[in-house]
Amino acid sequence: MGSAIAKVLAKKGEKVFVYDKNFTKVKSLAKNKNIFVDISFKNLPKADFVILAVKPYHLAEVASDIVGKIKPSAIIVSIVAGIKIAKVQKLFNHKKVLRLMPNLGLSVNEGIAIWKFAGLSDVEKNDAKKMLNLLTENFETKDEKQIDAFTAIAGSGPAYFLFFARALQKAAKNLGFDQAKARLLVEKTFLGAAALQQNGSYDELITQVASKKGTTEAALKVFGQAGLNQIIFKAVKTAQKRAIEISNQ
Repeated sequence: MGSAIAKVLAKKGEKVFVYDKNFTKVKSLAKNKNIFVDISFKNLPKADFVILAVKPYHLAEVASDIVGKIKPSAIIVSIVAGIKIAKVQKLFNHKKVLRLMPNLGLSVNEGIAIWKFAGLSDVEKNDAKKMLNLLTENFETKDEKQIDAFTAIAGSGPAYFLFFARALQKAAKNLGFDQAKARLLVEKTFLGAAALQQNGSYDELITQVASKKGTTEAALKVFGQAGLNQIIFKAVKTAQKRAIEISNQ
């Protein structure tokens, strides 16, 4: 996700300095215009936004490396899953924090993000909004707990979608299509369905496809008999629970 954010901001004309212990990874990123490798945090004290894009269990280590090197007016933007604003403030000894949860759709200009801030003035909040609007469609929440719910739906959601796409591709192969055609069938079907969302409610659109006693209705009955709606809800609640667990660690 950090790489995706860097690429989007760079494409929009922002200068982005990147650091990662995996030098090969950031060196590859620096092939993009406006992305520069900073192997020693030399440019960190000049940064207006410091974006933390690491695994939760690496955050304390990152904090020990850069605490005191961030200018007081900078805004720390944390996309670290499950880590509350208060913990980021404490680890980095820094008041101005924006907790952001985007999803991978931003890499293809179809993302969504939720955010909450602490310690920002009205002017700083407006500056943060401008930066976020460069990245992706986004909205603010007053309740930090809602970020865990967002994570379970939109943060993890692309993987749910791709899981179903993979299953449908396997089904197409079982019905006799080769690998390439099976993939093409799934891609075009799902791209078309995504575009169709603009044309009505999900119930209305399903009804347009599923005619009485037809093939689609037969397949949907199998989903219903298997309790697919309940399975999806259970999976999402489990993802939310895990996000909450991480927040409380």
